Amino acid sequence: MRLDFNVLWVDDQPDRVAAQITSIKHRMAAEGFEFRPRQCTTIAQMEAAISEEVFTDEIDLILVDWDLGNNEHGEDAIERIRQIVQYKDVVFYSGQLTVVELREKAYLKQLEGVYCAGRAELVDEVIGVFDSLIKKVLDLDHTRGIVMGATSDIDYMVNTCLALAHQKLDEAGRVVFVQEAIRRVTEQVANVTKQGERLKGEPSVEAIFKAHMLFTSDHRLRMLAHVLGMDNFRDYAFGITTVNDYRNGVISNRNTLGHAVLVPNGKPNSVVDDAGKIVDIDTMRELRKLILNLRTDFRVLLDSMQS
Repeated sequence: MRLDFNVLWVDDQPDRVAAQITSIKHRMAAEGFEFRPRQCTTIAQMEAAISEEVFTDEIDLILVDWDLGNNEHGEDAIERIRQIVQYKDVVFYSGQLTVVELREKAYLKQLEGVYCAGRAELVDEVIGVFDSLIKKVLDLDHTRGIVMGATSDIDYMVNTCLALAHQKLDEAGRVVFVQEAIRRVTEQVANVTKQGERLKGEPSVEAIFKAHMLFTSDHRLRMLAHVLGMDNFRDYAFGITTVNDYRNGVISNRNTLGHAVLVPNGKPNSVVDDAGKIVDIDTMRELRKLILNLRTDFRVLLDSMQS
């Protein structure tokens, strides 16, 4: 699972569900997930969407209205969905039919894995299914994977921002840029050399494991903050706050999760790093929310630099 909760939403009048989308977004954001609906207004559009292998694999939930207009109905759409996507949960809803009537239509088509709801109860039904899905993956082991995936996306954006900054400079500026990067790498090489000398004097397996890496993601973040503070990039200086908030609020917890070994028996509720820092389920929720917000900010920075 990812921080993005992807939904295929089939309704011939998408404007009618705008309020529900807003409500669902707010409620999922409170758990540190981003609700991302892809809306289709016809069965043909829906078939085109679910025929895309990558998108099909990333669908977390499917919502289907009963009355799709032009004599098209939701049970027919779901029947087609089940021919391609057998195991994704579906919420079948209507503002005209009762839940009992919707269940009967699903039963007659022998459709399984279908939740039925009235339009007024749609938000609660979707959140109920969402809760049941995320509870299966919100132990620390799965959540660690979610965080690592999301921060890898941010690492990529940081690298791209640095590459764009380099391109925007004149020839002299590019030379200084590379020299700055080399200076940071050189400092890290010297640091690693010092660690090596200390290891010779006090060798231990634990110390060896800690002596690694040259131009790390944190080095790149610090360099990006430095670059954004240059006069050439004053239009992008707003990104400095994003970079610093990410370094201070995310990197440490990510590293704790990345290096911790979880107990195989049962679902651990917390992990502790060498310094005694605890990362638990509540911390993870707040961390996901912070990453979501900062990921959006990094996208804004990247988009502005690409324009």
